[in-house]
Amino acid sequence: MVLLFDLRFFGLWTLWWCCLVTGSRGCQMQYVGIINVTTDLQSDVLLPCNFEATLLGSNKTAHIAAVWRQTTIPADNLVEIKLQGEVMFWNNRDKRIKTFPKLSESGNFSILLRNVQQSDLGLYRCELHVGVNCRIAYQEVQLGVSEYQKTIIAGTSGVVVLLLLPACVCCTGIKGRFCMRQEGVQASGKRDTKEEVIYENDMELRSVKSTCRGCSQNPKQESSIYVNCERNKM
Repeated sequence: MVLLFDLRFFGLWTLWWCCLVTGSRGCQMQYVGIINVTTDLQSDVLLPCNFEATLLGSNKTAHIAAVWRQTTIPADNLVEIKLQGEVMFWNNRDKRIKTFPKLSESGNFSILLRNVQQSDLGLYRCELHVGVNCRIAYQEVQLGVSEYQKTIIAGTSGVVVLLLLPACVCCTGIKGRFCMRQEGVQASGKRDTKEEVIYENDMELRSVKSTCRGCSQNPKQESSIYVNCERNKM
């Protein structure tokens, strides 16, 4: 009886261990490869994702799905495409992502990205999931700008620099002339102020002399005019 119980326990333990080993091997991610795709901004581009039938298995009702995400933006899952053709979007980029559900049964999980923007450029990953939290394979797509558009962007940047350079020189010259004018105005203002002070002092001196007619007009005694005048006033 005890021997029979031990055999049953050993059999269950062996079955559990086999399932664990098989499951762990099945969830090991296989790197398929990377594809470089170039496009022009504001155009449509196909991001390819194809998995072999050996990865999909023979069970067409299994819970198998491909998940697209952009790795250059953390945690930015885009869309999930199931083997049976069901599609679930997390971020459809303002309805610019188009899927092909009828092709997923054959292992084709490619997507079409419309009206490509600058923020769309970067590295994408297409992961094949089986069940829950079990990724068995993935492939990457590097999306970049075509050489033709790079040339256009570089040429446009050069033209902009050439157009801005004369404007900068002109602004610098205008600023210099403006500063010179300001300095001239300040200098003339200082001269006018000095002349006004001298004029006011001269007028004050004349008024004092005219008021104090009995005071000495000797130039050497000009310093005592104010004293004599003050005494006369008293």
